[in-house]
Amino acid sequence: MQGTATNPGDEALVRQTLAGDHDAFGRLVAGHARTVRALCLARLGFHQDLDDLVQETFVHAYQGLDRLREPGRFAAYLARIAQNLCVDRLRRAGRAGQTLDVVEFDPPAPHDPGPDPDRLALLRRHIGRLPEALREAVLLFYFEQRSYAEIAGGLGITEAAVNQRLHRAKAALREALGEVEP
Repeated sequence: MQGTATNPGDEALVRQTLAGDHDAFGRLVAGHARTVRALCLARLGFHQDLDDLVQETFVHAYQGLDRLREPGRFAAYLARIAQNLCVDRLRRAGRAGQTLDVVEFDPPAPHDPGPDPDRLALLRRHIGRLPEALREAVLLFYFEQRSYAEIAGGLGITEAAVNQRLHRAKAALREALGEVEP
């Protein structure tokens, strides 16, 4: 997609993998596993097979790597594979088109007492009910701490679209939580 980021580091690792360096693919997995997990989580919610789905995404990516025309867009390639696998999983489970009730988050760091548990549970429910595109942006930016460029590259959208999705998500969450600004 025009205006989306490419990653020269990914490009080099893809080329090394295609040349037979399996450690290079391991570095790609290490660099993208949390993001793929967040994308699957945004689509499925917490799912008992979530980790298997992440692994399956990388297996498919490895098997089709020689067909990737733009190695620097490996993140977008992974996102498409993850999306397709999630859609297939939802279709098989008869859950296509349903909203999520709960989204899993990492617990706050021990030195950070974190938000009120009841408020956090409410926030989780509302994030789970956001449209998928907004939910992805929230999880990747706030919980995976990815930059706009990384999110744009992974989702195959522009950085302006990432900004717009985050803005819309924050507005929807403020409204849902009763924090509408004057």
